[in-house]
Amino acid sequence: MAIIEVKDLRKSFGNLDVLCGISFEVEKGEVISVIGPSGSGKSTMLRCMNALETYDGGSIQILGQEVKTAPDINDLRKHVGMVFQQFNLFNHKNVLENCVMPQMKVLKKSRAEAVEEAMLQLGKVGLKEFAHAYPDTLSGGQKQRVAIARAICMHPDILLFDEPTSALDPEMVGEVLKTMEDLAKEGLTMVVVTHEMSFARDASNRVIFMADGLVVEEGTPEEIFGAPKQERTKAFLAKILR
Repeated sequence: MAIIEVKDLRKSFGNLDVLCGISFEVEKGEVISVIGPSGSGKSTMLRCMNALETYDGGSIQILGQEVKTAPDINDLRKHVGMVFQQFNLFNHKNVLENCVMPQMKVLKKSRAEAVEEAMLQLGKVGLKEFAHAYPDTLSGGQKQRVAIARAICMHPDILLFDEPTSALDPEMVGEVLKTMEDLAKEGLTMVVVTHEMSFARDASNRVIFMADGLVVEEGTPEEIFGAPKQERTKAFLAKILR
């Protein structure tokens, strides 16, 4: 059963059509990588899925609820985590507090419960010993792993990633991708907008190729990378994989 259903999704900014009627579904436990050139609407699509942008037409159903008309969008967001390009950590709070605060405020956990969960998840991403460090003392890769730990502390049903490695130095990318691959192996449902073709090829159940606000092609990694059907897909991969 699909836990995400996107149908004929449309979004414009003024006269610029960013999403031109995209449709796809995500099953529970799937890892979907969304690839394509910059400006194709990938990040806007993710932001619509988490109600950070409103959409002009079509529908997004998550766990059976229409995002646009959900009676309590904050309740829906409890089930949908998001990891951003720029980490979005609170720089005046240490790593532990960044992971504890959302649990206490949103999930109404006690501090002791939230701290226990935070330390568990920081251990999973290899940052337990940095619990009392502040974000400005961490590398980009460490900051992104904190952001991932913060997101999974909330035990979301779905985790959205918006180009999580694009702001990182090349040597930091691997540690973040390893963390994401571990989450994929645990069966977490993930939609990942990425320029990392190795992740899309090796860790995804399906790959969606977007261009010009449209889903041009989707399929297994073997189909998309090994035998793409559409000329637009072939042209993109020829440039990015050369």
